[in-house]
Amino acid sequence: MDSKKLNLLLIGNFPNLIDKYNKEVEWQEGEETGSHTVYGDVLAPYLIECIKKNNELEVIKILQFIEQILEQNYKYSDEVIAFSILERIEYEYRDSILLNNNYGKLSRQIIDEIRRYNT
Repeated sequence: MDSKKLNLLLIGNFPNLIDKYNKEVEWQEGEETGSHTVYGDVLAPYLIECIKKNNELEVIKILQFIEQILEQNYKYSDEVIAFSILERIEYEYRDSILLNNNYGKLSRQIIDEIRRYNT
């Protein structure tokens, strides 16, 4: 999956992020903006905001979205999720019960790998 498709998938699933998305891509390459940038600067902060507000339903929705991307098994999109989302939240929210209870199978595998690598 290329950046454009991955970016549009984000907005399709989270239309509430369209303003943040547009601000991020308008000064770059539009919808062709690298997904590491988009997911790291739009989805990751939104996930963190939802964690801080203990918005369980939205956190679960985001984690399910992440799992659906990982299930497609595309190298680029897997790297975007692993490095721009999961690695970031693992360092900041490692002990979050909300996260740890709701990771999908593939997300959990990546989290476990990050933890093994950093111990």
